[in-house]
Amino acid sequence: MSHSFVTKAPKLVYVIENDRISSVISELIVKKNLLSSEVQTYSNGQQAFDQLQLALQQSDPLPDLILLDLDMPLMDGWEFLDACAALPLPHPMNIFILTSSINPDDSDKILNHSEVKGFFTKPLNEEGIRRMQLLLQEE
Repeated sequence: MSHSFVTKAPKLVYVIENDRISSVISELIVKKNLLSSEVQTYSNGQQAFDQLQLALQQSDPLPDLILLDLDMPLMDGWEFLDACAALPLPHPMNIFILTSSINPDDSDKILNHSEVKGFFTKPLNEEGIRRMQLLLQEE
């Protein structure tokens, strides 16, 4: 069964995930299904935030899409979202939470973050990718 979505493929995707296996799986799925040309992986929010700040300073491309885990060392997903809110971003980023958390407070908390376009539980699967594609089309 083929899907003919007419979506703009994200050029740059950040996968922010401290679990190496989940990170690799997410990267492969994004490249295959969202046809992203570049995926950068970070093992915690601090690394990704530092890269975002550097990209802003150097006028480098910013990610079109971020897959963000919530539970990470150094800077967790919530801290990353709060830190990003203070950045002078030229355009809003599309952020999808990708987590193993089943805490109902988490899905309520994302309502406070307009840049979060969706909440997905790990592992990312075809249904999740289809939902992502639909949410990205709504842009």
